[in-house]
Amino acid sequence: MTISTGSMTGMPIDPLPIIARASVDRLDGWKLIAAHFGRDRTTVIRWARERGMPVHRMPGGRTGTVYALRHELDRWAGLGQGLDKTISSPPMQKGTPARSVRWRARWALLALLPGLILALAGGMVADRLASDIEPIDVALPADPRLSSQFLAARDLTAERRATGLERAILLLEDVTRSAPSFAQGHAALAEALLLSREFGPRPDEEAYQRARQAARIAVRLDPAGTDGHRLLGFIAYWADGDFSEASAQFRRALDLSPDDAMVHFWYGNVLSDHGDHDEALRLLRRAQLLQPGSVAIQTDLAWARWAAGQDTAAVAALRDIVRRHPDFPVAHDCLSIIALFRGDDESYLRHFTKFADARRDARLMTRAGELQAALATQGSPAMHRLLWRYANEDLSRNDGSSEWVAAIASINRQRSDMLRFLEQSAQRSEHWGQSGLIRRAEQIWKNDPEIIRHLQPMRLPRDAEASR
Repeated sequence: MTISTGSMTGMPIDPLPIIARASVDRLDGWKLIAAHFGRDRTTVIRWARERGMPVHRMPGGRTGTVYALRHELDRWAGLGQGLDKTISSPPMQKGTPARSVRWRARWALLALLPGLILALAGGMVADRLASDIEPIDVALPADPRLSSQFLAARDLTAERRATGLERAILLLEDVTRSAPSFAQGHAALAEALLLSREFGPRPDEEAYQRARQAARIAVRLDPAGTDGHRLLGFIAYWADGDFSEASAQFRRALDLSPDDAMVHFWYGNVLSDHGDHDEALRLLRRAQLLQPGSVAIQTDLAWARWAAGQDTAAVAALRDIVRRHPDFPVAHDCLSIIALFRGDDESYLRHFTKFADARRDARLMTRAGELQAALATQGSPAMHRLLWRYANEDLSRNDGSSEWVAAIASINRQRSDMLRFLEQSAQRSEHWGQSGLIRRAEQIWKNDPEIIRHLQPMRLPRDAEASR
């Protein structure tokens, strides 16, 4: 049987070749969609969510079946996503032919034929098939300039580089001033500020204060938005030391978006720091499954494994990350700390210097030079005395942590200093996170009952309901 399509040629068309060609047009799953552009899965998911890339979902199932049509993707890329030129179009896959009106029309016709063939041959109504497709919604400011700035800032934030984060913050400040009711703009600003303290030189106090304000606005504008609750959970734990409030915010975010990779990622970090290692690793592995291309998730999963005592696997993963991404600062930070506990001062300095350079932090770069000079001219004891001084200076400026002071005292075997510091911390009713550091400190002092007796109460109190 032949079927006439009413094409300009009027020639009959064999349905089997049409179905075969249409199947080539369809890309099933994020992996194939990413391969079409030569990008990773995480990037194309973000394009679909924030740039309106035409991706469809079939109903049913826990996660849904995602697919896209090549001709729609190519048309979207060719139009530059309908935004102004401050956003660059994603690169096309190598070997893609030049587009023309004739080429687009041919693929548009092919996209319609399978539904017609199925309707005529098998009785499946094409309208029903089309009604089952759920496009991914995109919410952006109406002003094209603000939309462009928002998307540019999100791309810069995703790259996690010091200069890019500062540029993102400037763009998002303009977006939130010009579109004050745009909740995602405030959430994106809060996220960029929080990351700027980890990947750049911004002081914690400033970053937390401004991020808290922006995140609260985001939640007020959109109580059902996941990002605002995730950000407030992060701030509650890392800035306020309030594990119960942090867990409540993260659980709310998970209720709203059970498959949100960032919520799993950030909550997993909190649980790891708190010492809830099994649940932390479960959440971080889930985050990696949801966003397998994320270097940040890979790095923090490796750090959580080190905190849990899985040293060999953690170090192997971190070394692989810095081999593939030599400028990613957090992986170098992790490896520097691990090397210091292992007594490998040269490796510590190598990774610490790369960490300081990647963050563009003048103070850290100065310290790296001073530590290098001390090790080269006077040896490890001189370098470790400098580390002890730096740790206490940072703590006095509220720019460091008690856990790091205790870690350095432990590495240096400064017993009297350690006891004195533990007593002072107890008088201040401190409770410490950074479970990986405390675990190693306990291993160093395991044969010293007096220090262990003072050290164990410093651990953050367990809250079974909060960590559930």
